[in-house]
Amino acid sequence: MGAANTYHHGNLREALLEAGAKLIEEKGIADVSLRAVAKAAGVSHTAPYRHFNDKNAMLRGIAVTGFRLLGQRLGQAVELHPGDPGQQLTAAGVAYVELAIEHPRLHNLMFGGVLADDSVDDALEETSNHAFRGLADIIARGQRAGVFREGDTDELALTAWSVVHGFAMLASTGSLDHRAASREAKLALARRIADSLLIGLATR
Repeated sequence: MGAANTYHHGNLREALLEAGAKLIEEKGIADVSLRAVAKAAGVSHTAPYRHFNDKNAMLRGIAVTGFRLLGQRLGQAVELHPGDPGQQLTAAGVAYVELAIEHPRLHNLMFGGVLADDSVDDALEETSNHAFRGLADIIARGQRAGVFREGDTDELALTAWSVVHGFAMLASTGSLDHRAASREAKLALARRIADSLLIGLATR
């Protein structure tokens, strides 16, 4: 369903966020304005101000939708491998990279320092923390099952996140095209990287 059609059903805020996210992927963050988003959503140029004070507020809203999507992807990865924290971690890592490849500019909005620290609101902090907790929960289950080594769960989760995030940034910015040009090749490499991460986290 397009943004304009969504608006006609009364969901103006969601329509604007959808249109904004699409414009970010098409044109980049710098070229997106409230006026451009309003035009893409098929509403008046003043309509966005009913929900967003300025462009930065709209970008926060788009980042929130990105973190919710990430949380959903991580949850789906867990559901694919019930009772197997190792495979859950690998699948979560691949899902993270896949999202970055599919939506590189959204990923940059979420993690690239585009939003100033003083602009982060409760909704953004909550959704970003929720995504991290999903990863930490995988680590915790693996520790209880004796699959992952003992230690501070959050630190191990941060280690895993850092490895996967670093690879995702390389994959989404074209830095790996000389080694893995296609989407499929990048995801296959991501799986091997995630498997190597498992070795580092495994019980010794």
